[in-house]
Amino acid sequence: MTKRIIAAAVATFVASTTSASPYRPSDDATILVTVPHAAVSMQAAFRKSQIALAANPNDLALALEVARVAIRDGRASADPRRYGQAQAALAPWWSIPDAPMNVRVLRAVIRQSLHDFAGAEADLDAILRLDPRNGQARLTRAFVRQTVGALADAKDDCRRLPPSVGATAAAVCWLRVEALTGSAGSALERLDQVIKINSQAEPLVQHWAQAVGADMATMLGQTEAADLRFSEATTDGGDIPTLVAFADHLLDTDRPAEVLTLLAGRSEADIVYLRLAIAGKRLNDARAPHWAALLADRFAAAKASGVQLHLREEARFELEVRGDAATALGLALANWRVQKEPSDARLVLQTALAANDPAAAADVLAFIEKTGLADTRIKPLQDKIAEKQL
Repeated sequence: MTKRIIAAAVATFVASTTSASPYRPSDDATILVTVPHAAVSMQAAFRKSQIALAANPNDLALALEVARVAIRDGRASADPRRYGQAQAALAPWWSIPDAPMNVRVLRAVIRQSLHDFAGAEADLDAILRLDPRNGQARLTRAFVRQTVGALADAKDDCRRLPPSVGATAAAVCWLRVEALTGSAGSALERLDQVIKINSQAEPLVQHWAQAVGADMATMLGQTEAADLRFSEATTDGGDIPTLVAFADHLLDTDRPAEVLTLLAGRSEADIVYLRLAIAGKRLNDARAPHWAALLADRFAAAKASGVQLHLREEARFELEVRGDAATALGLALANWRVQKEPSDARLVLQTALAANDPAAAADVLAFIEKTGLADTRIKPLQDKIAEKQL
């Protein structure tokens, strides 16, 4: 049960990607994506379950099984199609307000993945009114609230987590809020103690805790500590969101060549291609124009469809790949209206400075002051904006 709770709570908020012309390498030996044999076997089993569900779409137990596997794979691979498969599995109950409790929890996770945070929280609110000790719903809501910047409410959810979520998960929830409100140093020390005490926790939980710890270390500017924690979090190869976070850390510490090695052949997701494009541009890699063109096509297709969920990634693309600060600022501000993680705040400050429009960062600066966020990656940007406003 704990594994299921954690998997739902840490489902990454990835948006839909649109297809683009495939890359055709000139060398037949080039490896695009490595697919382990075990993954092929798991996909075969998943497809078998999908076929069985198609024959009996009202089989609730089977629908929940298919949806859970799809969500798990969607997080691991950052493939939004998996969330679509999860939604399809739950189709008979999707629009029913009082759907079964398990359906509503998974529906909230799927809505969260589509950046429908209000819809996700509405489902979770309804669940917790009926079952205040539903650990999966409360932990998921805590992280939704962290994403949208409702940190006091998130802390309240972390405080009220039932024992069923496990000691490590409960500690990660609470300590991450502590880190987001100015206490990353003490939070990281306490997290280390929790990880040591609960060393027998499931690998999924341990890797998640290490990934959260790595993020705290980056906030504190502790490069070597972050390296070590990211390495621990990806000992089994790592899921795509964790690898992408590691890649961002490598880019921040001027190691673009390591990014290309880390992400080589891992995924064709937008979030991966963005880091490859940024690293490739810095290194003048011959593949960088291909990655940039592919992303440009995907973002254009998303805009044409009216579904722009990767605003953070698109803003970084405009700023760091195309060098269009004005466009990047507009996207960063639109993204800030939806989610308020430190990386979102940092992006607004970066684009405001690049566009020579420090006033555009006013809401972000007010949020930072209100929450007490202290991040070594953000403080220099705050100082530069303050200088420009003198």
